[in-house]
Amino acid sequence: MEKGCPISLDRAIFLSDAHLSQDDLHTRNFLILAERASEENVPLFLLGDIFDLWFGAPELTFGFQKPVIERLRELRRQGLRIYYVEGNRDFYLKKHHEESTFQIVSEKEMQVAVGSQRVYLSHGDTVNRADFGYRFWKTLSKNRFAYGALSLLPSSLVLPLADHMERKLRRTNVRFRESFPEKESSEFALRMFASGVDFVVLGHFHTEHIVRFDPGQGSRVLVVLPSWKEEWRYFYLTAEGKHGFRHFRPDAPLL
Repeated sequence: MEKGCPISLDRAIFLSDAHLSQDDLHTRNFLILAERASEENVPLFLLGDIFDLWFGAPELTFGFQKPVIERLRELRRQGLRIYYVEGNRDFYLKKHHEESTFQIVSEKEMQVAVGSQRVYLSHGDTVNRADFGYRFWKTLSKNRFAYGALSLLPSSLVLPLADHMERKLRRTNVRFRESFPEKESSEFALRMFASGVDFVVLGHFHTEHIVRFDPGQGSRVLVVLPSWKEEWRYFYLTAEGKHGFRHFRPDAPLL
């Protein structure tokens, strides 16, 4: 096991930004991928925003989300190793979903070892340090006191308001495809590489990128995951250093 990496694996797959919002083909394929990961014994990392809006408290869970959550819990009980890093549309999942839906839930970041390679995982929404407006909004929206007060209100009042918010947020997803901060993301990755990380994997921006640094000195790779709902794509990494994106096919193995 790598020092500083309590999660040590021989391979893994990573996906982000599923933004599931109903029982449709995107949701069914997402669950088929999770089932395939369980069958193939491939650890699965989700880098946030699996739903358009997800409150951790069970009483604030939308009806269409419950079968997805329950199926993930069943797969975990059957042996699926599944990990979650919260996105900007996720609110306080750790209390209710760590060690039940997921092995580990991180509210900010996670580091794992795949073979000898050290991997840093984050949703990526705070990579752009210059986006003060967004960072201020996130501080407000992730306020524990406000969420605690919200949890005390009856679900019959909160869920219709949350449903309205979810529908509004759903229409904003397209803008991320046009606003990838390449310079800021590269600078962020370089800071992580300086700390000994080999791979930096981010979500949030809905566009697929692999940026390699210092190719003559070993693997130093920045990976940006596309939106699952738009691409059905995931990133894989093995202990031997093989890596890349693959398009999900229900009739094909993951690796």
